Amino acid sequence: RRAAAAAASTPQTSKQANEQANEEGRSKANDGRRAEQRLDHCRKPEQTSLSVSITLPHLVISAGELHHNSITLSIAHARNRSVAQLDAMQQAPSGQAAKPAAPTNSNSNLTATHADQHPQLKRVSIVDCHSANEIVPNCDPMPIDNECFSGHIMLLIRTPDVDDPRDPGPRGEMPRRVSGYMKAYKRRFEFQFQVKLKKVPTGPLFLGCEVDDPIRISRITKGLSGVLLAMIRRINSGFHYSWGVDIKRPSHVDQQAIDDGRYEKTHLSFPVEASMDRIVITKPGEAPPQLGQELHETPESVKRRRRMGAGCVDWNLEDTYTMCLWSAYCDWIKWKSMNVPGVRPFSLSAVTGKQPIYLSVYEISDISPQDYRKKKPPHNRTSLKVYTRLEFTHHDMTEGGISPRFRKDDASSLVETDSEIGSESDLGDSSRRGRGFFGKRG
Repeated sequence: RRAAAAAASTPQTSKQANEQANEEGRSKANDGRRAEQRLDHCRKPEQTSLSVSITLPHLVISAGELHHNSITLSIAHARNRSVAQLDAMQQAPSGQAAKPAAPTNSNSNLTATHADQHPQLKRVSIVDCHSANEIVPNCDPMPIDNECFSGHIMLLIRTPDVDDPRDPGPRGEMPRRVSGYMKAYKRRFEFQFQVKLKKVPTGPLFLGCEVDDPIRISRITKGLSGVLLAMIRRINSGFHYSWGVDIKRPSHVDQQAIDDGRYEKTHLSFPVEASMDRIVITKPGEAPPQLGQELHETPESVKRRRRMGAGCVDWNLEDTYTMCLWSAYCDWIKWKSMNVPGVRPFSLSAVTGKQPIYLSVYEISDISPQDYRKKKPPHNRTSLKVYTRLEFTHHDMTEGGISPRFRKDDASSLVETDSEIGSESDLGDSSRRGRGFFGKRG
């Protein structure tokens, strides 16, 4: 009986098992179709991404100045996307692949502020006189564009955290990178430029440091300084200097010469080819060096430039010129000359007074480099074609200028002293006194 019952129930059990297996198969098939539908859904960016653009008025506060800008927020959401894919989606329109950002000379970088910089860096202001835009040091390269050239500039300034391990230093990534870069050198600053020319210079190019008003010093000091300047000129034949004239005192100058521009400002200048510490020429189709890093030039090329001076570089409209200038002798934050052998640090204001200092690149347009070497004419204002001019001002040590952060009432910028140029005055640290020194930056 048991055998007969078992035999009778076997077909029923087998039928149930088959039905259960079929049901499981249909369920798996449905799950597979739903999964495929979800996968197809995720492959469609127009269905899985949400792009929202919101334009908001944004106030950037920088040392008491309000700058009105607008920012665009792009919010993207997608399933099964990596961080890199989300970044790419934010940069590209929906349904299109992201493309590498093309180099631009827009003013987008001109919104850089001192927010993540070392606090001491706020004491100095550097302004492009052509555009009146402040160039914040230790930031990403900033665009610079005028009728003579276009490109980018990056100013690196040594901050106190480089030499003081107890100083917390800046918060931003780029300022910290600059501090790390400076630790390997004694440089107080390094200015890097990467440009393409719009016009080919026909005359010699000079890098000059100048002030608008003449320096008033005693005859003895002026005589001693003249001896030092003459020694520098013998070492470097391209070196040029002038004490300038006081155009505010017509009785001391020829007014007609002033009106015609036949006069010089107080300045020191060297040929660009000899004064730049590095010049790297990049041919079309090649990648130029990245700013913010050490620029490499062969020692033979540097010696050749220093020896030949003006006219030894082939200036043209096709190549990209990357140049840098550094010095261990001038600290812009402290507004002092430092590290000169045998000379104590002294305030720049002891020499220039309270007026701003200008660093400029200019061409003497009415003479060729070859004729200039023979005649060595004066650098009259009427003969100069200024390529770029940077204004340096200090919150505590200067007055006047065009810096939007340091606007003050105009005051006399002349300083008269009967001691050596390097002596400290009430404009600087009165507890230190030292002798002045004019010389090529190191």
